[in-house]
Amino acid sequence: MKDIFLVHITLPEIFTPEFYKLIPAQRSLINNLLEKRTLLNYSLDIDRQNVWATIEAISEQEVMDILSTFPIIKHVKVDIHELAFHDSAPIGLPDLILN
Repeated sequence: MKDIFLVHITLPEIFTPEFYKLIPAQRSLINNLLEKRTLLNYSLDIDRQNVWATIEAISEQEVMDILSTFPIIKHVKVDIHELAFHDSAPIGLPDLILN
């Protein structure tokens, strides 16, 4: 059974040109992980200093394996927290209105 982990990623204070070049590959990977539902949420704060990601995985080691594929991983600090539960609003199609 998979568990849910909240990952807090602290971004570098100064984005170097090298870091900026990694962003398109990072976004592509994130989109892929979201489509596979490995990554449930991915949020960036307005100051562009913190990212929070919710990941579904079997273990913390699997989370680390996923994070190791992030193009930006060498430039960030990561904290992983296993969650007791993770609730979110249901996502679906709007109700049909039959006239």
